[in-house]
Amino acid sequence: MNERISNWRTQILGRPVPINYLKSPDELPAIRERGRHTYDFLNENLPAIGALHENVMMRPAGDGRATPTAELYVPPGKGPFPVLIHLHGGAWFTGWASGERKFGYAMAMAGFLVVCVDYALAPELPYPCGLEDVVYAARWVVRNIERYGGDPKRLAISGGSAGGNLAAAAALALHGEPNDLDGGDLADVPVRFGALMPQFGMLDIPAWLVNPGYSAGATEIPVAAYLGPNFTAKLHDPLVSPVYSRHLHVLPPTYLTCGALDAMLCQTMAMANALVAAKVPTSLSILEDTDHEFLKIPEKVPGGMDEMQRMINWLRRQIG
Repeated sequence: MNERISNWRTQILGRPVPINYLKSPDELPAIRERGRHTYDFLNENLPAIGALHENVMMRPAGDGRATPTAELYVPPGKGPFPVLIHLHGGAWFTGWASGERKFGYAMAMAGFLVVCVDYALAPELPYPCGLEDVVYAARWVVRNIERYGGDPKRLAISGGSAGGNLAAAAALALHGEPNDLDGGDLADVPVRFGALMPQFGMLDIPAWLVNPGYSAGATEIPVAAYLGPNFTAKLHDPLVSPVYSRHLHVLPPTYLTCGALDAMLCQTMAMANALVAAKVPTSLSILEDTDHEFLKIPEKVPGGMDEMQRMINWLRRQIG
């Protein structure tokens, strides 16, 4: 697993990236801070869009939780625009909305108003805080997005890696998966997604820990940080590992994308099989010779730009 992580990060950054095994969740906040500006270079020379709104506060002042906040990328032209909620990756302990700005701008140029959410991160705020933030953000979008030119009736959710996990879990929670998540002041706001798009998603956490070719030594620390003490008891919770849900039929049409070299490939395949069995309209795309987080550099990986266009075309059919 260390070699796999090093491979895709090296590919994105264009230089060797050594990876060390973690020993404790206590190490994660410092790692997060050291990596805060790692992907800033990806945001250079972005196209002109209609508007960028940074640091949009979603929870009311005095709520006690700083998250969720968001960046909003508004397309050029006149709305109302279909809306895509997008969630960054980072194994639930790192990552920022700004790190997804390049992807968000590309989707905005295709006509989608993108809401890229900064959600609670572990270990300071473990499960279910991040998921509750995503659910709250979706309800906030339904209540408020018209002010920014978006159409709340044409709504999709996507995310990469851990963000793909949260996207699928939030769609389940909002569409009918039984749960006791804290909805805050927006608990009564209904949300219906017209599309779900997990990208190289963490959708089967037990598989991430034990499947051949994986390494518990590299993965158990972020999982333990996210799920907290006695984390193994939560691994098969459908809001932690969506592939195990008995209510997958409540999900909207779903597009799954993953690289053939990605450690998440077996999870993507398992989720596709489960969705088809649940009679959810499902599309699956696997890119040859491609690794994790390839949507950060689609112009540099085999078929990356073609995949972006397939995703855009599919979203247009669902909510465009």
